[in-house]
Amino acid sequence: MENIITLINKTAREFVFLDMSIYSYSNNELVIGMSDDLTYYHKFEIKFKNVFAIICNASWSVNTQKEIIKLADSSLADEINLKHRVEIGNSVFQLMNEDEVVFYVVAAGLEFREKVVKYY
Repeated sequence: MENIITLINKTAREFVFLDMSIYSYSNNELVIGMSDDLTYYHKFEIKFKNVFAIICNASWSVNTQKEIIKLADSSLADEINLKHRVEIGNSVFQLMNEDEVVFYVVAAGLEFREKVVKYY
Protein backbone atom coordinates (compact mmCIF):
# COMPACT_ATOMS: atom_id res chain seq x y z
CA MET A 1 0.00 0.00 0.00
CA GLU A 2 2.85 2.39 0.81
CA ASN A 3 4.28 1.82 -2.69
CA ILE A 4 0.99 2.87 -4.28
CA ILE A 5 0.78 5.99 -2.12
CA THR A 6 4.36 6.89 -3.05
CA LEU A 7 3.54 6.43 -6.75
CA ILE A 8 0.45 8.65 -6.49
CA ASN A 9 2.44 11.44 -4.80
CA LYS A 10 5.31 11.08 -7.28
CA THR A 11 2.89 11.29 -10.22
CA ALA A 12 1.23 14.41 -8.75
CA ARG A 13 4.61 16.17 -8.48
CA GLU A 14 5.03 15.86 -12.25
CA PHE A 15 2.21 18.39 -12.73
CA VAL A 16 1.94 22.08 -11.97
CA PHE A 17 -1.78 21.84 -11.29
CA LEU A 18 -4.12 18.92 -10.54
CA ASP A 19 -7.75 18.49 -9.65
CA MET A 20 -9.39 15.48 -8.10
CA SER A 21 -13.03 14.48 -8.23
CA ILE A 22 -15.20 11.58 -7.18
CA TYR A 23 -15.82 9.81 -10.47
CA SER A 24 -17.88 6.87 -9.26
CA TYR A 25 -18.96 4.88 -6.27
CA SER A 26 -20.35 1.41 -6.86
CA ASN A 27 -20.17 -1.98 -5.15
CA ASN A 28 -18.11 -0.53 -2.29
CA GLU A 29 -15.48 0.82 -4.70
CA LEU A 30 -14.74 4.54 -4.83
CA VAL A 31 -12.97 5.89 -7.91
CA ILE A 32 -11.38 9.32 -7.76
CA GLY A 33 -10.37 10.86 -11.08
CA MET A 34 -7.22 12.94 -11.16
CA SER A 35 -6.23 15.31 -13.97
CA ASP A 36 -4.91 18.72 -14.91
CA ASP A 37 -8.23 19.35 -16.73
CA LEU A 38 -11.31 17.68 -15.28
CA THR A 39 -13.55 19.65 -17.64
CA TYR A 40 -13.10 17.13 -20.44
CA TYR A 41 -11.29 14.08 -19.03
CA HIS A 42 -9.23 12.58 -16.25
CA LYS A 43 -5.83 10.97 -16.71
CA PHE A 44 -5.47 8.86 -13.58
CA GLU A 45 -7.69 6.91 -11.24
CA ILE A 46 -7.34 6.12 -7.57
CA LYS A 47 -9.62 3.21 -6.71
CA PHE A 48 -10.41 2.50 -3.08
CA LYS A 49 -11.58 -1.06 -2.43
CA ASN A 50 -14.15 -2.20 0.13
CA VAL A 51 -14.87 1.35 1.22
CA PHE A 52 -16.17 1.69 4.77
CA ALA A 53 -16.48 5.50 5.06
CA ILE A 54 -15.96 8.62 2.95
CA ILE A 55 -15.50 12.04 4.51
CA CYS A 56 -14.66 14.44 1.69
CA ASN A 57 -15.85 16.95 -0.86
CA ALA A 58 -16.99 15.84 -4.31
CA SER A 59 -14.08 17.63 -6.03
CA TRP A 60 -11.00 19.62 -5.05
CA SER A 61 -7.66 20.99 -6.23
CA VAL A 62 -4.35 19.80 -4.79
CA ASN A 63 -0.93 21.30 -4.18
CA THR A 64 1.23 19.08 -6.36
CA GLN A 65 4.40 19.98 -4.48
CA LYS A 66 3.11 18.41 -1.26
CA GLU A 67 1.76 14.97 -0.43
CA ILE A 68 -1.76 14.61 -1.75
CA ILE A 69 -2.45 11.25 -0.08
CA LYS A 70 -1.05 9.41 2.92
CA LEU A 71 -2.01 6.87 5.53
CA ALA A 72 -3.22 8.37 8.79
CA ASP A 73 -0.89 7.89 11.74
CA SER A 74 -2.01 5.41 14.38
CA SER A 75 -3.45 7.96 16.86
CA LEU A 76 -5.57 9.67 14.18
CA ALA A 77 -6.63 6.30 12.78
CA ASP A 78 -7.66 5.19 16.28
CA GLU A 79 -9.70 8.38 16.73
CA ILE A 80 -11.51 7.91 13.40
CA ASN A 81 -11.96 4.19 14.06
CA LEU A 82 -13.69 4.89 17.38
CA LYS A 83 -15.78 7.78 16.07
CA HIS A 84 -17.07 5.90 13.02
CA ARG A 85 -16.87 2.34 14.42
CA VAL A 86 -14.57 1.22 11.64
CA GLU A 87 -14.27 -2.52 11.15
CA ILE A 88 -10.91 -4.26 11.57
CA GLY A 89 -8.94 -4.62 8.35
CA ASN A 90 -9.51 -1.11 7.03
CA SER A 91 -6.98 1.69 6.62
CA VAL A 92 -7.59 5.42 7.02
CA PHE A 93 -6.35 7.37 3.98
CA GLN A 94 -5.88 11.13 4.20
CA LEU A 95 -6.43 13.20 1.05
CA MET A 96 -5.22 16.80 1.16
CA ASN A 97 -6.55 19.71 -0.89
CA GLU A 98 -4.58 22.81 -1.84
CA ASP A 99 -5.86 24.66 1.25
CA GLU A 100 -4.55 21.83 3.44
CA VAL A 101 -8.05 20.70 4.35
CA VAL A 102 -7.89 16.97 5.02
CA PHE A 103 -10.44 14.50 3.66
CA TYR A 104 -10.67 10.86 4.70
CA VAL A 105 -11.43 7.58 2.97
CA VAL A 106 -11.58 4.45 5.09
CA ALA A 107 -11.09 1.37 2.95
CA ALA A 108 -9.44 -2.05 2.83
CA GLY A 109 -7.05 -1.09 0.02
CA LEU A 110 -6.37 1.00 -3.05
CA GLU A 111 -5.15 0.84 -6.64
CA PHE A 112 -3.71 3.52 -8.89
CA ARG A 113 -3.66 3.48 -12.64
CA GLU A 114 -3.13 5.72 -15.61
CA LYS A 115 -6.41 5.69 -17.48
CA VAL A 116 -7.73 8.47 -19.69
CA VAL A 117 -11.49 8.78 -19.39
CA LYS A 118 -13.11 11.37 -21.64
CA TYR A 119 -16.30 13.10 -20.55
CA TYR A 120 -18.77 13.45 -23.42
